Amino acid sequence: MRSLFLVTLLAGLSCAWTPPAGGLRPAGVNDMLFSRRGTRYYNEAWSYQFQFDNGMQASLNMTFAKLGFKDPVCGADLSLAGFKGKNYAVGREYPEERFQQSANPMRIQVNENIWSTGLPPAAHHLRFAAAKAEGFYVDLVFSEMKPGVVWGDGRFKAGDGDFSSALMIPMAKVTGRVAVGKDTINVTGVAMMEHLRQSHLVSDLLVGSMRYFQPGPNPLYMSWFREKKSAWGGYAINWSNGQAQLLTGAANVEGIPPVRAVLGSMAMERKTVAQSNSILDGMEGVTRTVVKMFIGNVRMHRGKATVNGQQGIYQYVQVGD
Repeated sequence: MRSLFLVTLLAGLSCAWTPPAGGLRPAGVNDMLFSRRGTRYYNEAWSYQFQFDNGMQASLNMTFAKLGFKDPVCGADLSLAGFKGKNYAVGREYPEERFQQSANPMRIQVNENIWSTGLPPAAHHLRFAAAKAEGFYVDLVFSEMKPGVVWGDGRFKAGDGDFSSALMIPMAKVTGRVAVGKDTINVTGVAMMEHLRQSHLVSDLLVGSMRYFQPGPNPLYMSWFREKKSAWGGYAINWSNGQAQLLTGAANVEGIPPVRAVLGSMAMERKTVAQSNSILDGMEGVTRTVVKMFIGNVRMHRGKATVNGQQGIYQYVQVGD
């Protein structure tokens, strides 16, 4: 696809990780599917970010994880910021045999109540239902999806491992329902989704990462990450006149949660912190103790921010206390 092109030289990158070779390419079926690599700590996540028209912000991840110290598991976690004035976070975990997928028709399934169907940009439908605590339900249909893109093979080498990202849904409109307990609201809004793969535990690869999503006819996606004992690096994918452009440059993130983040000539300015929570929040007993021992306390911070005066949403991942 000749309309996808590299804008700046990779020499502008300022950290120790090695980026993918080549430029942007269209995302395909294999970028969506689980790949099941053989490393001891391999894990994948289908990660969604939502900004609803009523002001609520949400994050939903479907995951498969090999943690090394226990049998592989699949699962999902949901975070809601501003659901009727309150914040919620819930996680569910299941044995790996519950995980299912198919390429045609496309379906990624954690269990019968947590799944996505349809290959973007043609169609996509997402559902999450969990009876834990108050009870949670999300059912969203995607439309007007921007075609997905991947930088080369998507794989970034860091330390002894690697991580990858496929931006499967750079921008979409969503409509559906979100419920907590007996409270159900109809929602409309915008969303993005990326498929993430990691050869090692995040705590072995990075000390921090952040994503920024700015919706619109020409959306903006920005990603920062910091390898251990290294400076911040990052890249962005910007749409101009309907064409995707890959941008790189000197990167930095200031503050925890971030106050400001720079990538080349662009600067993200934080406006709000809507929610801060830990991956340990939905865990109990032995699982919580073991995960904290081997991985540490990974915290997420999300809220609203602007780039060039236009509003978007961010999610910052803080590895370690």
